[in-house]
Amino acid sequence: MTPKRFMYKSTNTPSACLRIANELLSHREKAKDTNFVFSPYSIQLALGLISNGAKRKAKEELVTFLEAENMDELNSLNKDRIDRYNKTFKDGTILSFIGGVWVDQSFALEPNFKRTAEDIYKGKAESVDFQNKTKREELIAHVNKWAEESTNGLIKSILPDKSLSERTRLVLANALYFKGRWDGEFDKSLTKDNKFYLLDGSTVEVPFMSIHSGAERSIATLEEFKILVLPYSSEQRISMYIILPTKQDGLWPLLEKVGSDPNFFDKYHKDLRTVQVRTFRVPKFKISYAFEAKEVLQNLGLKSLFSCEAELDDSVLGLSPSEWLKVDSVRHKSNIEVNEEGTEAAAVTVVQDWYMCLSRPPVRPVDDFVADHPFIFMLRDNWTGVVFFMGYVVNPLLE
Repeated sequence: MTPKRFMYKSTNTPSACLRIANELLSHREKAKDTNFVFSPYSIQLALGLISNGAKRKAKEELVTFLEAENMDELNSLNKDRIDRYNKTFKDGTILSFIGGVWVDQSFALEPNFKRTAEDIYKGKAESVDFQNKTKREELIAHVNKWAEESTNGLIKSILPDKSLSERTRLVLANALYFKGRWDGEFDKSLTKDNKFYLLDGSTVEVPFMSIHSGAERSIATLEEFKILVLPYSSEQRISMYIILPTKQDGLWPLLEKVGSDPNFFDKYHKDLRTVQVRTFRVPKFKISYAFEAKEVLQNLGLKSLFSCEAELDDSVLGLSPSEWLKVDSVRHKSNIEVNEEGTEAAAVTVVQDWYMCLSRPPVRPVDDFVADHPFIFMLRDNWTGVVFFMGYVVNPLLE
């Protein structure tokens, strides 16, 4: 089946997305033999909610990082995005976002913060007893169950055992889920095993999806890399981008190029052409990745959020002037599966606060698009530039 003409609206990818991505990817040496996926969008929205409770320096850092003039603009932008994306498209593509807020029973959420959490960030507030060990353990199980239900079973746990303590006062979470079919599914009968070249030069046999010779796809061919666009049947709104380095071992330099340039897509979208493909192979893959984002965010300049300078006091829980909250942890986990039918992906971000402080062109042929070595992928809104998921594949056999 030949897909519809690909539609692309030139727009800057929100640079906060790429700054988070670049910082994460700069620590790739720690996990150079693993595949990687995360959701910049999920992390951004978690920071957006916590911005509403921050004060002074922490609020200033957050609003600046999230590219807004003030809180009203930030909340308006996030509300618009959540309302726009939180739906099932006519063709069945699903994109859903839901939040969760759990607060210690000895406190009450400040009304404005509660209203913002529920109305804008879709976070229903629940009261819990963090002082009771059994209740804390029950909450961990509850949050993990919430994550599983919110992601259609893709993410079964986000909070490890004993991750909450009697000092915990507030847990904020969000879950992002996507399921979409390709605009032109791959014929399963064409899927065949073939060699995939690893970064060390060795090879593994993996199943590659393929299409019939002469079928059309949107591809940009440049000296150092190729870009393939695989649109979903989402009114041509959402697409997966596969960025394939020309060199088999070119993943790391390409990651630096993509992650350090917020105008990457505006710069290269003009090179996309609808072309007839001769040889085409893209591997199936499934990835799960979890990490603590605190260090990454601190490295990006969000230092006050994790210190007593965050002053998440009366803006959140109505604490006295001498009692403040700070953010102790930002846990993130993403899953993605890509096959002949389409893609299913999910992400969960959890923020924990501790109560601690006192005081189209003509069709032309191309040789091929063969993703038989490590590559980058993004799941992205073609119109706004929002990056829902991003990662890289070093070995399609690894999950």
